This record gives sequence, structure tokens and C-alpha cells, in this order.
Amino acid sequence: MPADFEKMADHCLRHKKISDKVLDQFLMPFIARREGMDRKMNAYTQKYLHIIRKMPKEFFPMAMGEYIMGKTLAPDGLIHKYLNNIQLKSLEKTEREFLEFQADNPWRYCFARIAGREARDFFILRDAFSEDEFLLYSSGVEAFWTEGRKQDLYFLLTGFNGLCFHTYGNILPFRSFDADDIYFYGTEVFPEVDSDALLMASVYKDPIPYMMLASGMEFPVTMSGIHKLRQFVAVDEIAGIATDKLKETFSVQWNANIYRISHQDWSGPPHFASAYFNESNGEFSRYSLTEEGFRELSRMLIASGLLIDVKEDYSVGMSMLVTMQEILKKKINLYEYESLFPEKETNPMSQEDLNGLNRFMKLLLPYINAGTQPDLEILARQAGIEPETAHSLYQQIKNKFGKIGK
Repeated sequence: MPADFEKMADHCLRHKKISDKVLDQFLMPFIARREGMDRKMNAYTQKYLHIIRKMPKEFFPMAMGEYIMGKTLAPDGLIHKYLNNIQLKSLEKTEREFLEFQADNPWRYCFARIAGREARDFFILRDAFSEDEFLLYSSGVEAFWTEGRKQDLYFLLTGFNGLCFHTYGNILPFRSFDADDIYFYGTEVFPEVDSDALLMASVYKDPIPYMMLASGMEFPVTMSGIHKLRQFVAVDEIAGIATDKLKETFSVQWNANIYRISHQDWSGPPHFASAYFNESNGEFSRYSLTEEGFRELSRMLIASGLLIDVKEDYSVGMSMLVTMQEILKKKINLYEYESLFPEKETNPMSQEDLNGLNRFMKLLLPYINAGTQPDLEILARQAGIEPETAHSLYQQIKNKFGKIGK
């Protein structure tokens, strides 16, 4: 290890030692008492008990400790309310200076990926939303790095120690979530979110819903052959559609003021790319389960004369949909008009088929985490999918992550 990183590591360890004493042993219980954190902990426990009971026993206590420190030391945190409190004033000089430094250097939450490893425990992280890079010291991230978690999206609470940033609380590496997934989840939990800035504001407002995403952090990227399965969605407002022109390329159906526009090559598996026009309000919606399907559908529609944006409004991965439906206890159905066009031959994978895949992945996850061999026939029956499909998905996961089971 280069000499400068050796010195930095010594500095980080000294900082951690005083942090353990001042923050964990003094400030956290002090704030918890003053701010009634027990009541908040009980409320969160009741709201997310269905998730908490599935996590390791240390997860939620650490999450609440992180919550308290985030509320205390993040920008405009509670530390400013109590710096002049007599109990804080009675701390030793070095401890008091430590807290004043924290107040002057607010902690921050981030969703970030590893951009490089500088030395043992030292990493360059790139923020997934701002794209800012920063130096992080973390033995916890080092442990995940050693396990091969080099491409994951990390959710972290970080503080500054004068030389670099450090982590506090749970370190959550997501195998399959990306920034678009986090953003979509944020809009479902906090309806006011309509920008990256408001998304991060919602994290500071209440990070606990984002911490609950830990329940899906082991989900792999869902694949069909070479294609990543993600829901791509776009909605435009147009004056109308020229059905005769569209029929030169597409199949056009109508039901209850809704047109469905599908394509022989792209509206079946694995892409399931199709468009809908609501002639009552002028909304033109595009959906696809793959990026390739969305791009090709959009290209052909534009070539047919439609004035629409080539880009999607948002996309969300299958693993995020499974995870958020469990956390929020509600069904997320992105295909608003699908029930009007139930023909199996034009779209053999219905929403219920997708729900079955989601149920299977949810049932399979505990076996993946435990490293044990599942009975795929039983899981397939419980999820309501074909055994062949269950074996195929399981084989994909084994191929991606290596041997599963003892």
C-alpha cells in the first residue's frame, strides 16, 4: 500500500475510534431520547414488519441507527439544534471539536457505483445521479468487493473525516437495480418526485423506504436469452393516428376507444413491444419488455409518420417491480390497456404470466441467499408457472452466479 494511503488509513481508524465513542455511545442515544425515536421506530416496525422479519436480525437496528445519524448530521440536521446543549458542551475538547466538524461537513446519502479501487479499503465512487466522484474509505465495501460485488449499485450514508468519506450503518449493494429503478421506486413512494434533485430530497426526508430495498438486493438481472427484461414506457400526446398508414407495417386493433398497434416480429416474446392510442384524450403509449423492442417499435412508428419522442419516459427492471410490490403491498400494473386485448396469439405473455415470474423469483430468493437447493417443481406450482420455465430461470441464475446449493 502506498505511504499516503497508509497514513490515510491510520487517520480513518482514529476517526472511527472517536466516532464510535461520540456518535454511537453518546450522540445517538441522546438524540433518540430527545426526539422520540422510539415512537418512530415502532411505527416503522409496524409498517414494514413483513420486510423486517425476512432480513437478518441486525438489519433493522442498524437501519434505525443510520436513520438517527442521518437526521442528525445530514444538511440542516438536528446537530445544529443541540450544539449548545449543556450535555454537548460538557464533552471533552476533542469530542466537542469532532461534533463541530461533523456539523460543518454534513453527511450525505448516495446511490453510487465503484469507479475504481485505489488501495485496500479505499475506493473511488461515482454518484449514480450527480455523477460526482469521491474517495471512500470502507472495510465493508472492501468485503463486498472481495466477494465480487464490483458492478453493484450501492446505497450508503457517508460522512467526511477530513481526508475522505466513510460509511455509516448498513451497506446495501444492489445486484440488479440501477438509477432508473431507484427513481421509479421513488415516484411510487413520494408522488412529488419529478427530478433527480427531488428524488434525493425524498431520501433525506425519509430514507427508511429506500433501506427496505435491501429485501431485493440479491435479485439478479432478469434475462431472456441475450435480452435484459425491463419495462420501457413512454406516453406522448398526439392529435390522432393514420390507421391506413400504420396498417402497412403493423396490426391495428380497436376496442372501447383504444387502438392497439402491434407487430408480428416485435410484439411477441421476449420483447412484447406494442403501442396504444386513446382517442378520447390523445394519449399515445408505448410499452416494451426489452430495450431493443422499444427502440425498434419507436423507429417503425416514427417511420410511419407519428410525431413522437424516440426516448422512453422511464424504464424499470423486473427485479425492482417484484421488490417494490412486496414492500408497498400493492400491484404495479404498467399495461393500462392490456385487458382490452386479451388475444393470446398476439401477446402470449400476459400480465398474469409476468406476475407468475415475479412470484417465482420471490420464492426462489431465500434459497439463493441460503445457498440451498430448491425444489423447483414445488416452487413452480406455488408461483403458477410451468416447471420448464422454472428450470430455465434457475439455470440462468446458476450460470450467472455459479453453483447454488450445498
